[in-house]
Amino acid sequence: MNERPDIAVIGNQRPHTFALLEARFTVHRVFEAPDPLAALRAIGPRVRGAASNGMAGLSRAQIEAMPNLEIVAINGVGLETTDLDAARARGITVATAPVLYDDVADLAITLALSACRRIPQADRFVRSGLWGKQPWPLGRKFTGMRAGIIGLGRIGTEIAARLAAFKTTIAYADPVARDVPYRRYDDAESLARESDVLFLAAAGGAKGTRPPIVGRAVLDALGPQGVFVNVARGWIVDEAALVAALVEGRLGAAGLDVFHDEPSVPPALLTLDNVVLTPHIASSTEETMRAMGECVVGNLVSWFEGKGALTPVAM
Repeated sequence: MNERPDIAVIGNQRPHTFALLEARFTVHRVFEAPDPLAALRAIGPRVRGAASNGMAGLSRAQIEAMPNLEIVAINGVGLETTDLDAARARGITVATAPVLYDDVADLAITLALSACRRIPQADRFVRSGLWGKQPWPLGRKFTGMRAGIIGLGRIGTEIAARLAAFKTTIAYADPVARDVPYRRYDDAESLARESDVLFLAAAGGAKGTRPPIVGRAVLDALGPQGVFVNVARGWIVDEAALVAALVEGRLGAAGLDVFHDEPSVPPALLTLDNVVLTPHIASSTEETMRAMGECVVGNLVSWFEGKGALTPVAM
């Protein structure tokens, strides 16, 4: 690149990513402004590229504020907050950072094991000095369970690969029939009825645009011995139904990394011993965060060198 294209940072990035961006581009941190959209409009005509993250995305209003935008590089793989129709209409390339699948699958298995073996509760039990003073309740054996996966895309496939080591029987529900040796169910409720542990790894979709994938019927089908794990999006679950099922004992346990209105978590979940909670950290490892940031920068550098985006989304 013989010039330093203007890049609008719509969603926050990590320091390492900013350092790489600022070495190659003129960077505008519009997300830090009191009125980010107004700040974007002020420099919008100069902007040819944007950087965002999966939760911030790129809205139609932001696109309209940047009449010369050519590409947005998203630090993540979620597209539910990006207006793909508006981007497509303007010919804007959308690129993601598809390097997080291992970490998300790892956490899904961790949550399932933690819920079955009551690991957080066991940790508190030891720290509180109760070991030797009162009995410890038995957990559930994870190996050999019937495992169901809702959404057998890149993350769901990685979850299945890890489940195989635990001698599980694997099945899935997905609108697309995959070429895999697992039984496919037509819907999530039928899958849940034949599962001991149910993983939600489906694409989210924009919040409020479709009914939840997992509601009371699915949770009741999973049942009072069932374990539910969510590493997808909180809003594709009927969160009130999930809380009620856990409180009333109609669902055995849950491992949750995502919630409907993050960072808010339903207060009832904080008091339950049959729930493992993590703060949306599925991809939060040093290695993957660095790789994702480098993917964002790599997409922008490659684009402005005339080579196209490295990891564009098919639109």
